[in-house]
Amino acid sequence: MNKYQIRFLLDENTSHVIRDGLKRRQPEVEVRVIGSEGVPPISTKDEEILKFLEREGYILVSSNRSTMPVHLQAHLKKGRHIPGILLLRPRVSYQQIIDTLELICLASVPEDFRDQITYIPY
Repeated sequence: MNKYQIRFLLDENTSHVIRDGLKRRQPEVEVRVIGSEGVPPISTKDEEILKFLEREGYILVSSNRSTMPVHLQAHLKKGRHIPGILLLRPRVSYQQIIDTLELICLASVPEDFRDQITYIPY
């Protein structure tokens, strides 16, 4: 049983080093990657990813700072919701990202990120 309330979905352009590093530290945390079984396939449009997040309860980890904020705004204007999006700051080490994700899963609840974009590391 997963003791964590927060589940992450990494976009297809997010390095698997992040997933693997977080899983090494916190093996029970659920971290999925777009394109793997049971989640949206590679090249899925942002709008469909947002619907998946809403339906399945994942927080998206992405470096898509250009289009994702625009699509989230449209999604919310339709009265829809998402658990949240964590956008990766440019030129940040994998170590810093993994540290931040670990802190989030240990010290946060999904409602902390609902319907918003949070840039990480903080």
